[in-house]
Amino acid sequence: MPRNYLRKSINPKPSEESLRCAVTDVLSGRCTIRKASELYNVKKSTVAFYKSQHTYASVMAATSIKRQDHHIKIFTSKQEGQLVSYLKECCLFNHGLSTKETKKLALSFAIANNLNIPESWKEKEEASSEWLGGFLKRNQSLSIRKPEATSQARAAGFNEPVVQLFYDKLDEVYVKHKFPAHRVWNGDETGNPTVLPPIEVIAPKGMKQVQQTVSAERGENVTMLAFVSASGSRIPPIFVFPRKKPNPNLLLGSPVGSLGLYHESGWMTGGNFLESLIHFQYHVKATKKNPVLLLMDNHSSHLEFPCVKFAKENSIILLTFSPALFAQTPTS
Repeated sequence: MPRNYLRKSINPKPSEESLRCAVTDVLSGRCTIRKASELYNVKKSTVAFYKSQHTYASVMAATSIKRQDHHIKIFTSKQEGQLVSYLKECCLFNHGLSTKETKKLALSFAIANNLNIPESWKEKEEASSEWLGGFLKRNQSLSIRKPEATSQARAAGFNEPVVQLFYDKLDEVYVKHKFPAHRVWNGDETGNPTVLPPIEVIAPKGMKQVQQTVSAERGENVTMLAFVSASGSRIPPIFVFPRKKPNPNLLLGSPVGSLGLYHESGWMTGGNFLESLIHFQYHVKATKKNPVLLLMDNHSSHLEFPCVKFAKENSIILLTFSPALFAQTPTS
């Protein structure tokens, strides 16, 4: 079937009712194919085709005789639905199939169901790209995506008991302290590149290579730690620059009150995270009577003893979430 099929005929497709009546009259001998075609406004070739495919008894027993799929379509709608369900299930298990694997799966599925397949499928030992394109167009719930790399340990650790443990701990601290939304905070790091990719530009057709001037061909990532509350408020972010010595000029243009930290790698460390907690406490002003809940992942820098000790002494309740490990600091 062509990748972009365009219907050439302008005749409307017959309805189920008119087609059934025409075929029934012909099979019962009440009229000829030509007469039934004129009477029910159905093409003679269509009436003749369905007459050859059915008997009078099968027409009377069937709920629908009209063919739902294209005559050269390899899989039925039901079979394609099974393929869609299988592909979605594989993706949920973190083992999504590539386009090549999907085409090989389609060939195996067609052979298992004794379907007629093109010779090119047998020669290449996989379905064609034209079939895959049409399959994705017919099933808009699927798309080609670039997956995020996830380690096997992390995938295995993300299960119902582990998730339930986190929510049990979250419910425990909520019941104990009755946190309002503005006292529940989330902290997380992200990498910010110093050189952004150039935007698309208008260039002459046929030009082999289009270039755009930027500050550097390869930039460095600057780690940013942001704290945002459940009410939507935030505090000035923390930046970790890949440098040994401080340079206040690096904070020019940043939000007012931002904190600049420095490390050779530009990554978050235990010492820098302690400085970040001090910055966080300065803005949220947690006390024993008015503590705050801070949700984070369990990166090693977040769980170092000086950081946990500072959080406990200043009524910052740390609750970490991770697919493989959950931990909560004790509260006084």
